[in-house]
Amino acid sequence: MPFSMGIAVTDCMGWAEWLILVAFWSIRMSDKKVSMADFESLLDEQLSTYRKGFNPGDRVRGTVSNITGQYVVLDVSAKREGLVPIADMTNGDGTLRCKIGDSVEVIFAGMQNGTFLFSGSIGAKQVIDRSLADAYARQMPVEGRVEKEINGGYEVTVCGKRAFCPFSQISLFRQEGAEYIGHTFNFLISEYGEDDRGTNVIVSRRTLLEKEREAQREELIEDLYVGMVATGTVTRLVEFGVFVDLGGAEGLIPLKEIAWARDVKPEDVVKVGDKVDVQIKDLDWDRNRISLSLRGAQGDPWNDAVARFPQGTVFTGTITKLEKFGAFAQLIPGVEGLIPIGKLGGGRRLMSAREVVSEGQELLLQVDSVDPERRRFSLKPVDERVKALKPGELAEGVKVEGIVESIQPFGLFVRLSEEKTGLLHISETDTPKGGNPAAKLEKQFPPSSKIEVVVKSVEGDRISLTLPSKWETRGGGGEGNDVASWLASNKGGGALGSLGDAFANLKL
Repeated sequence: MPFSMGIAVTDCMGWAEWLILVAFWSIRMSDKKVSMADFESLLDEQLSTYRKGFNPGDRVRGTVSNITGQYVVLDVSAKREGLVPIADMTNGDGTLRCKIGDSVEVIFAGMQNGTFLFSGSIGAKQVIDRSLADAYARQMPVEGRVEKEINGGYEVTVCGKRAFCPFSQISLFRQEGAEYIGHTFNFLISEYGEDDRGTNVIVSRRTLLEKEREAQREELIEDLYVGMVATGTVTRLVEFGVFVDLGGAEGLIPLKEIAWARDVKPEDVVKVGDKVDVQIKDLDWDRNRISLSLRGAQGDPWNDAVARFPQGTVFTGTITKLEKFGAFAQLIPGVEGLIPIGKLGGGRRLMSAREVVSEGQELLLQVDSVDPERRRFSLKPVDERVKALKPGELAEGVKVEGIVESIQPFGLFVRLSEEKTGLLHISETDTPKGGNPAAKLEKQFPPSSKIEVVVKSVEGDRISLTLPSKWETRGGGGEGNDVASWLASNKGGGALGSLGDAFANLKL
């Protein structure tokens, strides 16, 4: 069993690590008190001495751990195995000049598919040149370190050689302020040859990323569907929206899908490099177009607003937009309500909402109505003076104080309480006839001004008003009371009498 276990783990660890594991297993078989912690400690001690990497041209001594049809596999005291082409370890007569367990000296050439590549037969420069030529011919990734920025791109060290990577080839997307210098990446050699200056090497990281991206795209086609929420990285901010990389494909968040609030700019919400959750709105793989929504992934604030602001709710709102027909105010971010212009002027006729409010102004407002189907809130300003009105029971003859709410050619609407409004007909005022009656009423009774009135009559929700002077002139009853008094005095009498008798005592 120990042997079979060792065979299984050699695929993922070096020869020395395998020997440690075998030794540990033997100890375990003879001493039951040895714990896994002991093994971990032994392994950590061994790994601490391992090398993380080599420089091209380094001479390294390693132990042959395996021999395949193409490579001699070496344990080079590193976390990765080393490979030497079989030809480099073959004699002129075709026989191998090493066997498993031998210690050999080799020269480091570079990285190949995550493994250290060595040479055992030629000089360092030849090893490096051959390694680069082979990587170029086979389009195999090579590891390179970005050293500095130069004219048109970056200087990259690959296998000890100076290579050039154009700005356009360092990444999939050009990102302002992106940091590359001092970092190590995998590259593909796009050009390789000799000129008057020596070996000419041009590398591309973008080509490699595009190949990886194409494989990721195929996975996205299988995984993405309309309505789901995915995570991506912001790559670009443009006037018409935000581009997001989903890891294999790029999608666009249009301006209207950035936030629920009105007139939000991309830079107000995200910046390049941010990780964001987005909702998939539309997928068109044939045209390589993916439509995304940032606000859709955050949930619809309308449902929250409906629950928090039922009809009658009083709150402080901020004016967000002005129109000729009224002003919009924010209830919560992403949800606004309309204050109709007729409710803004306190009775005055307005040409524009700008005459009384401005954007950014805070107002005490009340939800007048909610229309769930049309997703609309209707609002009205709250006048603290109206809240203070306490008229008591409104009955005929009761004198009350009100506030002029609106002016019409036929009279005034007077607010008597938060729930009640009465009409003071123009005939119940001393307004002279002729000209513009509404203008004359407005001059006599300015909008939002306080006014003292008397309840003339109450018929259901209709409340008729008169001025105290008019009520007193009528003797407290007015014309209606004269008629009622006459009818009462003649109730039960004989004949109804003539029409002239009925109105004989009326004061005209």
